[in-house]
Amino acid sequence: MASLKNVQPDAFVTLLVDCQTDKDFLSDLERIKKYVNEYIIVPVEDCVPPIAKSRYIKTSMRKYVKGDFLYIDADTVWNTPVSESDFTHDVMGVLDGHCLLATHPLKKEIEADFKRVNCDPGVERYVNGGVLFSKDSSISRAFFDLWHKKWLQTSETGCFIDMPSLNVAFKEVYGNDVPLLPGVYNCQISRSWKYFVKAKLIHFFTGWMTECGDKAYAFQRKAFWEFVRTNGLDDSVVDMLKNPLSAFAIPIEICDGVDLELRKTATYGLLRDMFERKIYGKRSRFDLVEKIVGKLSAIFDGG
Repeated sequence: MASLKNVQPDAFVTLLVDCQTDKDFLSDLERIKKYVNEYIIVPVEDCVPPIAKSRYIKTSMRKYVKGDFLYIDADTVWNTPVSESDFTHDVMGVLDGHCLLATHPLKKEIEADFKRVNCDPGVERYVNGGVLFSKDSSISRAFFDLWHKKWLQTSETGCFIDMPSLNVAFKEVYGNDVPLLPGVYNCQISRSWKYFVKAKLIHFFTGWMTECGDKAYAFQRKAFWEFVRTNGLDDSVVDMLKNPLSAFAIPIEICDGVDLELRKTATYGLLRDMFERKIYGKRSRFDLVEKIVGKLSAIFDGG
């Protein structure tokens, strides 16, 4: 919200919270409310698990927000203002991973989610739920009613993810011709950097932060958020919000397709875990493995 107000000061921000959050996080919310134009408490039944309440609100938000709106996940930072001419359909989103589901690097994991919640939307265009445009229209209201209904059904599995049910709604309303926002509205940097330079909104996925927070992009690092919780939005943080294209904390390099495929392997995951443990002073067998591999390499090179 702070970054949005920086790039678009006249933006009208609506914040929706459940009753319990309104009671339990009053001091935190008071600091947040200075960026908010409209604050709405949504009645969510006590039987809904805490982890599910945000999804309950998200899938039913069309009931509580008047007018056209652009829904935004919290793990995002704004780079440039919106262009209202881009909002051409009743409900719009951006492809997850900026690619068709058939070529998605996490296709197997996504299909595993479908099985977990007994919900396969059967779509080619799998839309990410982090940024969604909604017109205040009968079509949009029907869309959200369907999404919420389907999400309630999938939640009975004990898994509260909302993207399979979201894409069921897209499929039933639009078929295979799902209307898409330009990729710059949801630049998913953990998936692709294709839209980063011209991004309007950068989606950095804090859910992907590792325990030691070693991601290259500052907003993905656990240490960054611990600093913000302690110090608030000090000058250094504000400067990053004003320059999100430059918010890198460590050296980075571009990897090609071979490196990306290697990173999906169990071998890479094992070695990386051992190396990470070594760096942070934990017990690790990395030095032993490195020594063995070095000797094997010398033998093969010599041959």
